Amino acid sequence: MGYFLLILINLLFPIAGLGFLLYFFISPRRNLLKNLKAEVRERFTWSAIKGTPKNALWIHAASVGEIKSVLVVAEKLKEIYKKPLIITTTTQAGRQVALKSKVCDKALLMPLDFYFFIKRFLKFYNPSKLFIVESDLWPNLIVACSNNNVPVCVINGRLSQRSFKRYKLISPLIKLILRKINLICAQTQDIAQRYIASGASEEKVFNTGNIKYDMLTQTPANQEEAKEIIKKLYWQNAFVLTCGSTHAEEEDLIIKTAKKLSQVKFIIAPRHLERKNAIIENLKKSNLSFSVFSKIKESPESETQILLVDTMGMLGAFYTTGTLAFIGGTISKKGGHNFLEAAILGKAILSGPYFYNTPEVATKLFAEGGGVKVGKTTFLTQLKKFVNNTSLAKQAGAKAQEVALSFKGATDKTISIIKEYGK
Repeated sequence: MGYFLLILINLLFPIAGLGFLLYFFISPRRNLLKNLKAEVRERFTWSAIKGTPKNALWIHAASVGEIKSVLVVAEKLKEIYKKPLIITTTTQAGRQVALKSKVCDKALLMPLDFYFFIKRFLKFYNPSKLFIVESDLWPNLIVACSNNNVPVCVINGRLSQRSFKRYKLISPLIKLILRKINLICAQTQDIAQRYIASGASEEKVFNTGNIKYDMLTQTPANQEEAKEIIKKLYWQNAFVLTCGSTHAEEEDLIIKTAKKLSQVKFIIAPRHLERKNAIIENLKKSNLSFSVFSKIKESPESETQILLVDTMGMLGAFYTTGTLAFIGGTISKKGGHNFLEAAILGKAILSGPYFYNTPEVATKLFAEGGGVKVGKTTFLTQLKKFVNNTSLAKQAGAKAQEVALSFKGATDKTISIIKEYGK
């Protein structure tokens, strides 16, 4: 039955391929995809890409976050196997991050998951091993690698409860691909058990922790720049809520809250910067005073209450300047983004109810007093508690930092397992 579903997927692929080309042209993120011919060449594996090493290690990671998290592991893998490294990614942004890293010998866009495209990729480059980061378990990718004697290892494996339930709908296919994976290093014990329950061999699944947490730093980049902006805004002594990786629904809530708490300052760092203009329009309609980070020169808007951060790489720095942090994607149903980036800096966390991407982190933050769960109707009241008692924010922030530090060490565990079981 698993092979039947795989064959069906490949028979339907021409429709999916046409859909990809159509989306390429109508996507609201079209400005990020500037070179149709070059991209289609890689997505459809028309020909080998010049300069790509053969018999190399191959790491596949979906996008920017996964690429950044795996770079230290990638460097250690090169030391172990003494081979060059190819990184594939599904996005142009991820590819650019990979290209800029010193560890990567070649960065390519991942071919579409059609068996003959993947088979051609393997023929062109003959990779020695494939390491998949987190959850990009494409069926044809895994089956083709197995059929061509390319061992497959999952690094930092993630399988949410939500995805686990969906997998049951296509369980024969999921069992097929999981059985062909040689090693799975899962982020948590719960995730490891979900892999096993979905069909993975128990002896091939290990709980190694989340390697993203080893990237946590208490000295994020661009702190001085962020501090200068805070000075220009005259926010040095203000209560500041830094809202990271926000979505539209959450920004509406923040604006609504700002109208009722004029003494509080808000920093909004949206998850997708291409939504910048829409956010600015909403801020204009709100009649609240706001400034845009990239446009602040000598003098920002007077009496600014909201700062919109429209530049990548500044969120960590602005977490350091804030009093409290709200984690985006938790009121909007996105599963939550990076809790510990703020927690490691000693910032107490506000989070909505949707944190299924990293439930163990959110749950521990709540249990240890480093975070508070909020909703649309309780966001204002919970925020007021911290505004009225800043020492409470400091105490919760210290507990959040302790929790963040407890999650480190996954990189060494992952490498140890790979050396013992995956070499």
